[in-house]
Amino acid sequence: MISRAAELLRESRNPVVFSGAGMSRESGMRTFRGEEGLWKEYSPEQLSSLSGLRSDPEVVWEWYKMRLITGDGIVPHAGYKALTFLQKKKGTLPVITQNVDGLHKLSGQTDVLEIHGSMRTASCLDRCGFFTELNPESLQDLPPLCPDCGAILRPDIVLFGEPLPHQVISRSYKLAEECDLMMVIGTSVQVWPAAGVPFAALENGATVIEINPARTELPQGENVISIRGKAGEILPALVDMEENK
Repeated sequence: MISRAAELLRESRNPVVFSGAGMSRESGMRTFRGEEGLWKEYSPEQLSSLSGLRSDPEVVWEWYKMRLITGDGIVPHAGYKALTFLQKKKGTLPVITQNVDGLHKLSGQTDVLEIHGSMRTASCLDRCGFFTELNPESLQDLPPLCPDCGAILRPDIVLFGEPLPHQVISRSYKLAEECDLMMVIGTSVQVWPAAGVPFAALENGATVIEINPARTELPQGENVISIRGKAGEILPALVDMEENK
């Protein structure tokens, strides 16, 4: 399977990557619903919604601060580095990700489409235009306030009840429709509407290489190459094989 995938990757002229939480988990990033302790008293909807942010901003921001602290120091694994190498070699390799942790960008990748936003930046809740990078030190006083208008800041992730960012999701589907190969990595392809991106690629004639430890929602067929395993192991092996043939 890996040799066939390497051959397809080598021949591809317009490849795209689609990644999910499995990529982050391999680097040690805790997933959204896996938080423990105090946060079990709150639903995800309370901690990641506009209504929750407006009604109890200090609790919501305490949770996001904890997520930033938890993620501080986590480094991209070898799979991310392999994608960075491929992106530089191919000249074009857009990365569409469902993850909000910023590890793709941290690994040196460019042209990253974060369809669920990023927890590493924040902007003014009242949309005055203020925008800032986030780190645990910048969240000493909670909730953080906009220095321009005094409104509460919001994390730049897609909150419950919000639509996906129009420009990002539109370009993601356009890339899916135009690519000849899509690498689907570390995702079960279950969270919609984002999950529609790989299906759009298949419907438009692209071949899909899926890399995931368990079976996904993608159909089994000649246009889907399924490789069961961890991205941090499979991607470097795939790059080595693609390089050496």
